[in-house]
Amino acid sequence: EIRAAARASGAVVEAYVEDDAPDFALEQCGVEDAPAGATQSDRALWERAVWPLASVLATGEYVVARCKAIGVQAVLYDPMTPHGLVVAEVLGVPCLSVVTFPGMGSIAGLMSNEKAVHRARDFRRPYGQRIRKRFGVDVQERLLSRRQYFCRDNLVTTSEDLIVPLPPPGLAAWADECRERFRFHPVGCLVGDSAAHVTGAPSAKRRGDAARCVDRGCDLPTEELDAAVARGAKVVFAAFGSMAMSSRWRKDLGRQSGGNLPTGTTGKAFCQHVWLRLLTVMQRLGDSFHCVLCVGTQPDALDFLGPETMRAIPGNVTLRSTIPQTEMLRRYADVFVSHMGFNSMQESLRAGVPFVAVPQAMDQPANAMKAEAAGWGRAFVQPMDTLTAEALESAVREVASE
Repeated sequence: EIRAAARASGAVVEAYVEDDAPDFALEQCGVEDAPAGATQSDRALWERAVWPLASVLATGEYVVARCKAIGVQAVLYDPMTPHGLVVAEVLGVPCLSVVTFPGMGSIAGLMSNEKAVHRARDFRRPYGQRIRKRFGVDVQERLLSRRQYFCRDNLVTTSEDLIVPLPPPGLAAWADECRERFRFHPVGCLVGDSAAHVTGAPSAKRRGDAARCVDRGCDLPTEELDAAVARGAKVVFAAFGSMAMSSRWRKDLGRQSGGNLPTGTTGKAFCQHVWLRLLTVMQRLGDSFHCVLCVGTQPDALDFLGPETMRAIPGNVTLRSTIPQTEMLRRYADVFVSHMGFNSMQESLRAGVPFVAVPQAMDQPANAMKAEAAGWGRAFVQPMDTLTAEALESAVREVASE
């Protein structure tokens, strides 16, 4: 899906490995190197700290060779991994990172455990040393802020007003590093009708699980939506992103939430918690509302409803695996029930659709709080505790009336 969107934009798409193995995943690199006997908490910290560097050791030589062969003259890269830094240094070309979330201040909650931040640095050290030895490049893995591999100048894909500020000087060493070593330049929102919103929902197919995938359609249900608009119904659009519905469906989201979700909360648990309450709300709201709910392709997505699943879906709810999000927001939605990922947030703001924000992890809680404070909608931080059917119904009615 990402490759298709890139090709549609006119880009030449390259793989990280020569044979483009379908089962290769950057985020699995180094995972098996975790210390024997590591606690569950330490193992999770190890995986997050190590894979960006281990993936450079696994793929860097090929990536550098391809960039050299193509004649790359400048590098724009995702700072989640240091591939861009390594390529730029080896080839001697300029580079910029592209930050697609509202700055490190938005994930301050994830950096609040000082002991874990220092321990992650210790885990990174031997991998950084190996990169220096192999490529002659110092990726500065010793920095406490190396949850992201920023370079000197970094582009942030939003307006200055939406950037979440760093903690005040002297309060957090990692924030002081960011302030002293890196410059961040807001370049405005890059959301547009021509930019595809990549949901990642069909990932089970990429894992070779196509036989078990449930395809509920990816088209905009225009017949149902046009009928809803004709009867004067308010249209609710609900979608919760690729992290919960795909990559973290069976994995712990809580550890990436900075306390927003309890430790041990999987993507599945989060989604089903929200979906059950949303379906209850839609049953109560009746024909004056219509909801399009994206539930991904996981085969067990709706198992919380029991064997008679479809009978439990209210008539004013249309299910899809995913839909064209920007088109849905622009043409139909009156309310967006969202996890508050940064792309979704900016797409909704651009379309003028107010939110009911139910954040999961990473920058999402900060985005949700900022949206509510600015009067753009309602937010349910710590949703496993705060999101009830009654509260959600009140929020949907309130936001839909604005």
